[in-house]
Amino acid sequence: MMRCIERAAMLGDVRDLEQAEAECFPDPWPGRFFAAEMMAPARYCRICAGPSGDLLAYLFCVWQYLDLHVLKVATRPAYRRQGLGRRLMASAEQHVKDQAGESMTLEVRTSNHGARELYRRLGFQTVGLRRGYYSDREDAVVMTKWCGDMMGMHHETTR
Repeated sequence: MMRCIERAAMLGDVRDLEQAEAECFPDPWPGRFFAAEMMAPARYCRICAGPSGDLLAYLFCVWQYLDLHVLKVATRPAYRRQGLGRRLMASAEQHVKDQAGESMTLEVRTSNHGARELYRRLGFQTVGLRRGYYSDREDAVVMTKWCGDMMGMHHETTR
């Protein structure tokens, strides 16, 4: 796994986030979206920065009741396949547990087979499909991972 410093996203990161977003997505968020997310309540916004401070990967989430909804997770193309996305997702899962949450949910393009496989390996299950979800009308696969104690409590009561 590549060495990086994981920290909270800050307003000073917006320009780098905007640039990374353009490298990672065909329908990138403008910088004002990242700034709004950082300023809003019930958010979990993290970045991985290299030793020289350059932005390598990022994760933006919002709490929806007991579910941490992953809005954005991306690794810049030059730094992919080095465990940075996995590290940020593990950090988010730990945050869910620390906050006594239950689950994490995300949407992923149906055509993004690499990401879907990564999420499956991380324990996410396909729970639905959002037709025409993206700006180009591509469908999104909805995936959820149960992180909290609710699953364990359910198993205890059914034995």
